[in-house]
Amino acid sequence: MAKAPLRKRRWGWIIWLVAIAVAAVFGVRAYKKRPVKAIDVRTHRIETGAVRDLVSTVAAGRVAAEREATLRAEIAGTVLRVHKRRGDRVAEGDVLLEYDVRDLRDRVSAARATVAVSRAQIEQARASAAVARRNAARAADLRDRGVGTAVEVENLEGSAGVADRAAGVAQVGITQASANVRIAETALRRGVLRAPFSGVILTRTIEQGEVTAPGAPLFTIADPTLLHVDADLDEADLGRVRTGLRADVTMDAFPGVKFVGSLVEIAPSVTRDLRGNRSISCRFDLQPDARLRVGMSAEVDVIVATRENVLWVPPNAVMGRGIDRSVYVIDASSTARRRAIGVGVSTWEAIEVTSGLAAGDRVITTLSNNELTDGSLVRTRTDDAAPTRSVQR
Repeated sequence: MAKAPLRKRRWGWIIWLVAIAVAAVFGVRAYKKRPVKAIDVRTHRIETGAVRDLVSTVAAGRVAAEREATLRAEIAGTVLRVHKRRGDRVAEGDVLLEYDVRDLRDRVSAARATVAVSRAQIEQARASAAVARRNAARAADLRDRGVGTAVEVENLEGSAGVADRAAGVAQVGITQASANVRIAETALRRGVLRAPFSGVILTRTIEQGEVTAPGAPLFTIADPTLLHVDADLDEADLGRVRTGLRADVTMDAFPGVKFVGSLVEIAPSVTRDLRGNRSISCRFDLQPDARLRVGMSAEVDVIVATRENVLWVPPNAVMGRGIDRSVYVIDASSTARRRAIGVGVSTWEAIEVTSGLAAGDRVITTLSNNELTDGSLVRTRTDDAAPTRSVQR
């Protein structure tokens, strides 16, 4: 009699297990048949084109002028007039600034007067020497006749020698006074500051009425007709570059615009910064462009080589590093499939594909989506544009 309830309870458990198993099977089937949400992605269609091998500068360079100078005060004085302001264009020889030169004119007059005094002293000494020599000759004649004495002759001849030496000293005084005249005249000429070459005033650090000390900066002037970029390349890239190579130059002030440059100079030595990084300074000439300004920051990409008619893919579509590279390719069922690829030239602009892809394949460029995995259903948006090429606009 006790076994009957036990059998009933056992059959109850079996029925419950069977019910749970049936529910699980139907649940799995329902889960598999549920609608899958497609992930929105951007794509790029693989095509053939040119891929450039680039060497980029290690930091932003600076646009500089072929001729650029900081004009400094050469004398101490008070500024009487300032003729030019920042941004003004000047021609060679134009007056930029004038000093109050009244004291300098007085110095020139005083120096010239000293020269005149020295010349008068020479004439006076020479005249005294001539008189003393004549008197000495008469005294010698009288001595020979027995009238005069030898002592008197010697005294007169000594006086003539003293006068000659005084004339020599006065001649030295003329030389010194003439030098003082030239110094004073040079200082007077420096009382007017002129432009050393044609260009544009970049900075002005002086105002009318200010007193300057020698060496104080007054103006910065540059010739904007010939501009270049000074920038540094990594020491490791030195063997890949040479003068004459073309370069793309970009400015923060003009996003998306590439200016044409040319590598014209490589420094003869490598420099080392405080962190131990080694780089080499280079100069890149720029084509004339009215939009460019001295002092602009510039990024430079040297075009080392160009591979024509090759498959390429945007860098933001590629995963992995070194030889382990892969992309997500969209198949006919709009499913993302991870595929390994071989790469050649690889830059920030484009990556050459040597294997794994064919023209017409679509690869996903929005890899930042965390939901994207191998086998994800995707919905494509507008294809990414081709990488910008080196054109000056």
